[in-house]
Amino acid sequence: MINDQIENCICFQETKSGLNLVSKKVYNTIAALIILCVYVVMTVPAAHAEDTPADYAVAVSETGMEAASALATMVYFPTKAVFALGGGIVGGLTYAFTGGDEATTSKIWRASMEGDYMVKPENLTGEDPINFVGQEE
Repeated sequence: MINDQIENCICFQETKSGLNLVSKKVYNTIAALIILCVYVVMTVPAAHAEDTPADYAVAVSETGMEAASALATMVYFPTKAVFALGGGIVGGLTYAFTGGDEATTSKIWRASMEGDYMVKPENLTGEDPINFVGQEE
């Protein structure tokens, strides 16, 4: 009898939100999948409806490259965003500690915040290089 009571207590222990532990894990998993699906739908461009059957192979190839660039962007963008945020903070600190030297601060901000934030199909084929760090003028 005691084992049954302990098992019931463990299985139906409620969290602060009123969900039991099992349903909270299921809820979090479903929420994560929904967020992932919305993110993919927003980043993957739709195939063009005006493609003719003769251009079907080219359209499939282009769509595949666009999907690959969207997947690469999912990894690349957060990395670039963190780099830009870090450069913004370091640039601000540089401005404060150099007594307002705008030239040095501008170089740091330009290097960290400019550049590509998205991977394009041309980047994957090698036609256009990815600029992670901004260009100096």
